[in-house]
Amino acid sequence: MPETSPDRSQPTEVLHLCPRCGSGMVQPLAWEPAGDRTSWRVWRRCPECDWRGDAVHAEAAIDAYDEQLDRGAHELAAELRVLQHENMTAMAAAFVAALGADLIGADDFA
Repeated sequence: MPETSPDRSQPTEVLHLCPRCGSGMVQPLAWEPAGDRTSWRVWRRCPECDWRGDAVHAEAAIDAYDEQLDRGAHELAAELRVLQHENMTAMAAAFVAALGADLIGADDFA
């Protein structure tokens, strides 16, 4: 599934999509410059079907992949904040209920 590169002249590869199962969560395992300064060898893995591959990609594809990885990291961080808030709210409610039922005393904190 090519995307258009920022200069709109050439399609770039969509590196976050798994070529086997189509998952959008393909993760980089490693990357290094590949000869010149405009291409990179990237080792990738799909966590859903365990596909693994490596190939050399143009810098435009790498830049798009890096942006997608950043978006994914921001989404994960936002979801973590929501889950933490929900967990802390549930813990506080349980603590308040335990206090109200006299299930917690001073000796619980000694």
